[in-house]
Amino acid sequence: MTNDKPTLFLKRLIVRTHNNAIAYDQEFHNGLNIIRGKNSSGKSTIANFIFYILGGAYNNWTSEALRCKDVIAEVKINGALITLKRNISESILEPMSIYWNNYEESKNDSSNWQTYPYKQTTNLISYTNVLFNALNFPEVKSDTDSNITMHQILRMLYIDQDTPTQSLFRFERFDPPLTREAISEILLGIYDDTLYTQRLSLKQAVKESEEKKREFDNLNRVFGQTGNVTNIAGVQKEIENAKKELSDIENSIINLRNQQTVKTTKKTELNSEKVQSELSIVKNNIRILQSQINQFDIEIADSRQFVETLEKRISELNNSLITRQILGELPLTHCPQCLSALDSNLAEGHCFLCKQPLAEEAERANAKRLLQEMELQVKESKSLLEEKERKFTSFVGELPSQVELARSLQKQLDTSIENPQTTRDERIDNLLITKGGAEKKIEYLTQQIKAVELIELLKKELAELNRFVTITRLEIEQKEELQKRNYQIAIQKIRELTLYILKNDLDRQEEFRSGKKVEVDFLRDTYSLDDGNNFSASSKTYFKNAVLFSIFFASLELNFFRYPRFILCDNMEDKGMEKERTQNFQDLITSMSDKYDQEHQIIFTTSMISENLNNKPYCVGEEYDRNNKTLQI
Repeated sequence: MTNDKPTLFLKRLIVRTHNNAIAYDQEFHNGLNIIRGKNSSGKSTIANFIFYILGGAYNNWTSEALRCKDVIAEVKINGALITLKRNISESILEPMSIYWNNYEESKNDSSNWQTYPYKQTTNLISYTNVLFNALNFPEVKSDTDSNITMHQILRMLYIDQDTPTQSLFRFERFDPPLTREAISEILLGIYDDTLYTQRLSLKQAVKESEEKKREFDNLNRVFGQTGNVTNIAGVQKEIENAKKELSDIENSIINLRNQQTVKTTKKTELNSEKVQSELSIVKNNIRILQSQINQFDIEIADSRQFVETLEKRISELNNSLITRQILGELPLTHCPQCLSALDSNLAEGHCFLCKQPLAEEAERANAKRLLQEMELQVKESKSLLEEKERKFTSFVGELPSQVELARSLQKQLDTSIENPQTTRDERIDNLLITKGGAEKKIEYLTQQIKAVELIELLKKELAELNRFVTITRLEIEQKEELQKRNYQIAIQKIRELTLYILKNDLDRQEEFRSGKKVEVDFLRDTYSLDDGNNFSASSKTYFKNAVLFSIFFASLELNFFRYPRFILCDNMEDKGMEKERTQNFQDLITSMSDKYDQEHQIIFTTSMISENLNNKPYCVGEEYDRNNKTLQI
């Protein structure tokens, strides 16, 4: 049965020695999985290997574990089979290799393994990014700006022996409270990745709005003090008046020069050459700018079309997966050609029509890989598109001033060619001085257009930012209210299940029988019963396991949980838990697990297995002892 809830199931675990011999190879199944054996037979080593291969940071290996080279796991994530591999190392930052199909296929296909680092870099995504994508988890950052990794998620999924009984999360030396809170919000389905993005966007928009408001006020104040026009139409009108004034001056100069004959001097020719040289440079700049504008216009259109095509393919691929899922639950009963009834006595996992084995899990894994690759392409393409749009805007903004400069130089050249005489009487000199002033005024007004355009643009951007801030704040309030409601539902279900498990304990702790109120505080990493937790060490172990298993079982009942329906427990008889009490807890967890139709997986280790469970299909591997350890080295 498939569903939209995040799921993580271990299908097979393989540990290899340095000479590639198999030290451990066992298959796991849905529901309850028990690794049983005497103390010091290697059960905890296998539990640590599971934690490690699923993405945990671990390096406190036993001497037997260090005699092994690597650990491999075939896992089923959201219905897709994926094979994971990590070298056994004393470094906690060991990378992970991923193959998008089952283990048997991976053995004969070395070229399609992909290796990802523990931490994300500028150029490489981490294996956490890959696994989060496969689980449909958002890329999450806590308020401390530290990435929430797969290791952090596993701290609530793995109950180990080394963590103190008063802590719900697996122990870490540096453990910020906000990180624990972020982990719990993700797994309980409270964390909304769009809410984090919107909070960040709101913060940036408010900051940008404040900066643009200051810039707008400063420009407006400068223009107000100088008495200059602050609208584009007014400036353009002044430019037209200045051009008319310039034209009148040039006509007056021409008329004066036509009234007398003057020899052309070498100085005049040199001035014409200078103007012509400057004009040639400006025209060349205009050609280059226009060419760049045309080029980037085409590239931007192509890039937008490419991004739209990729996004459409991602949408179509997602729709294809959903359609395949829906249609997969409607098996054919009659042949579509002859309408004869099909044989219903067919082995599971085979086509009713052609009787060939179905490769649904492999196809789903391949689809996940394609989705991830296309999403990365979209991200990179959008980044390149933004850079092209910035350059395009820069070129477009530079073009008007170059065009206006070319017009001014052309007029100077035309005047120089048409009127090569250089008589310098008082009237012409005065007109030339006036002409220079008119030209400078046109140049100044042209520059002023840019400033006025900036004021108009700032007004428009401020209006858009204010609208965005208002809408975003309302959406954030709405999502925060939904968060609060879901959190209350989640906590209430965890309290209810915890009390059920406590009340079904053996008669060892009177408070468990009479308890009424369970409190869980993920921020402080504490839990209590009727405001107290002053119990014996074994009762604290039972209480802690009750809370963590209640979170697990709550995820099977509440659809909004992101908890991946997987739990690993290696402390069943920790801190002096007596045999009868441990076995009662095992039977209770088993009975609860068997009641759920929802796919899930429980893996626990024990040296005191209940007689009701021993040598049953729940068990994985042999019953180990010191002469027959889990690792066959």
